Amino acid sequence: MTAKLKGVVFDMDGVIIESEFTHYSAICEAMGEQMNQSYETFLTKCTGGDERFAMGRLAELCQIDYDEHEFQQWSQRKAEAYKRLVSKEAKAMPGAVDLVLSAAKHFPIALATGSRKVDVDAALEVLAGGELKGIFQIIVSSSDVKKPKPHPATYEMATEGIGLPAENCIAIEDSPNGIASAKEAGLRVLGVSVMHGRDALQEANWCTDSLEKISVGELIRLFQS
Repeated sequence: MTAKLKGVVFDMDGVIIESEFTHYSAICEAMGEQMNQSYETFLTKCTGGDERFAMGRLAELCQIDYDEHEFQQWSQRKAEAYKRLVSKEAKAMPGAVDLVLSAAKHFPIALATGSRKVDVDAALEVLAGGELKGIFQIIVSSSDVKKPKPHPATYEMATEGIGLPAENCIAIEDSPNGIASAKEAGLRVLGVSVMHGRDALQEANWCTDSLEKISVGELIRLFQS
């Protein structure tokens, strides 16, 4: 018997908000002049996990030696920079706000993100005039799990938070690590190939190049096909 779609779990960065460059810019500020990696390198090698993964990978690529104290200083500076930058340039991904609002009328919805809670709060405060603030039944950030994406804990907590079996939920993701996290947790995945090309999202069950093409009816059709 075909499983029925009962819940939707959204990733945030690259799915709901066009924020990867904002994160990159904030990290550049936080890490200083030694951070010499390009935005393209950041996208291809440092996204899809949490802040520790991203900055740790960039430090490795830049051959920067650092300790926990220095990482915490980077983290604090990054949080301050991100809040300032996102307040000026928060931009929703095409079709994302409409899909979130529409999905919320039909299903329990969750947000499952590799960003920290402070960054999520800063983004939702300003994105689409704050229209998405308070709409998710649960928000699971990297601050809420011991092991962030690609570990399945983020999606496991999200589906538990909306009270549904993973097999009845669809995740909407834009990165290979996010897809791996969702699939290992037992969700089916719609990949959005905006930040990463389709080739990088081959593990997703389905793929679209824009959420403008996706309605709730289309989610149901895909899930039950």
